[in-house]
Amino acid sequence: MDHLAPNLAEIEKMADEHARLRQAHGGSDARLAETAARIIDVLSSEGFDFPLRDEVLVSDGTTTYIYENGAAYPKLYDFLSEILHAPVPIVVNEVKFGPGEIIVGVGEKEKADAELQSAVKELQKLIHGKKSKAIQ
Repeated sequence: MDHLAPNLAEIEKMADEHARLRQAHGGSDARLAETAARIIDVLSSEGFDFPLRDEVLVSDGTTTYIYENGAAYPKLYDFLSEILHAPVPIVVNEVKFGPGEIIVGVGEKEKADAELQSAVKELQKLIHGKKSKAIQ
C-alpha cells in the first residue's frame, strides 16, 4: 500500500465511525455513504495488502496469518460482513478472513501464500462490487 493510503488501524477507525453514524442516523447520512466509499476505495485499491506478520503457524492442514503487532480489526469485519452480506469470518475460496487472523486451508506456506494472494484479489473484487449499494 502506498504511504499516502490509510493503514488498517485507520480503516478500523473509519469502520467504527461508519457504525456510529449508521446507529445515529439509520443510514440516511451523507457522511455514512462517504465513509463507506472511502473504506471500499482503500480496501479495493491496487496497492492494498493486509499487514501480516512474517511468521505463520502451519498446523493440521492450515496456515494461520496474524496481523502485525497482534492487532485485531472487529469494526472493519463488521463493516465487511454488512456490505457483503456474509458472516465473519469472511470466506473466500480456501481462506477465512477474520478480525484477529487469516486462516488458509492449505498446510504448506508457499502454497498458502499464493492462495492468500488470490483470495485477497477476489475479496477486493467482491468489496468493490458492493460500492454502489453501500453508498446509497
